[in-house]
Amino acid sequence: MNEKKPLKAKNFKVLDYKGTLYGTFDGSSIWKIDKIAFGLLKRCDGKKTFEQIIQEVAEKANLSVEDVRNAVKPIFDEFTRMKFIEWID
Repeated sequence: MNEKKPLKAKNFKVLDYKGTLYGTFDGSSIWKIDKIAFGLLKRCDGKKTFEQIIQEVAEKANLSVEDVRNAVKPIFDEFTRMKFIEWID
């Protein structure tokens, strides 16, 4: 996971409805997306590795890399499980 690059699924859309973010593939299923998860999804462009994203977030939030990794790994695991992202080499 650390050296692979996450890429948001092309058919996964995030919509803002009255200040609340929702994700959907086709409109038949909708998931509420919090702002932290949305910020992470925006970074899933297939250009940065998981570790590069962790570094970026840690620097921006002035937190340790290890703390950020521990906090966001479960989020990325859920993104993967729900097929919101795929991993590329």
